[in-house]
Amino acid sequence: MGDNQKQEKITLESLYAYLHESEELSKRELAQMREDAKKRAEEAEKRAEESEKAWKKMRKESDEEWKKMREDSDEAWEKMRKKSDEEWEKIREESKKRLEEIERTLAETARMVHENNKKFGSAGDSYEEIKRITAENARTISEINKTVGSIGNNNGEFAEEYFLSAFQKNPGLNGETYNKVIPNMKFEEFDDEYDIFLSNNKSVAIIEVKYSVRINDIGKLLQKADNFRKFLPRYNNRKLYLGIASLSFRKVTESKIMEQGIAVIKQVGDKMVVYDKNLKVF
Repeated sequence: MGDNQKQEKITLESLYAYLHESEELSKRELAQMREDAKKRAEEAEKRAEESEKAWKKMRKESDEEWKKMREDSDEAWEKMRKKSDEEWEKIREESKKRLEEIERTLAETARMVHENNKKFGSAGDSYEEIKRITAENARTISEINKTVGSIGNNNGEFAEEYFLSAFQKNPGLNGETYNKVIPNMKFEEFDDEYDIFLSNNKSVAIIEVKYSVRINDIGKLLQKADNFRKFLPRYNNRKLYLGIASLSFRKVTESKIMEQGIAVIKQVGDKMVVYDKNLKVF
């Protein structure tokens, strides 16, 4: 009996010791878990701070890049506007000189007619002289009109060539890539002509190209879109996007274009930039 009690006492003491040891171990493990959790929280906080710093840096760089792009665009536009103003000023000066020359010629003709009438009392020679001078004046005026018109045409052709080349290098719009980039596209069904026509198996895009955009160009493009849907039902399963590309946009015109869900496409520095955030399907 005594031996059993002794054995039982030893077993209880061992059990108590074991429980005490287990409790101490649990406390140490809990403390370690807390320490580990604290370290992980600190590391997470550190990563969050680093991520925020990286994001701020990225945003700053992005803002600086956009600022530079805007400055480059403004500078390019200012150079182009200055060059255009200089060309027009030159044309005005030449036209003014030509008109002054015409006025002097007409005055001289009137004087000669008056003198001939006094000398000969006949209008025959005077009439032939007037015919000759009138024809010369008409030729001069025609040359002036051709000069003025050619500058506008050259500017338009330059804009079309620039944007066509840009789309051929980067045929994308609204996140889509097009496998066909066709200039001056026409269909047999109607008379509209599209400066640049983009196409893939999901969508098409009509790009109107202008040297300088006016408000009424928006309405003309929307009418072209209506005609496209009306006369070309074979494209009904494809989305239709619109864009206006130009080397010159006024702020109010640019805002109106975006309000209509049309892409604004412009030259920024030496690159083509497409603003299609509000682009809609027509």
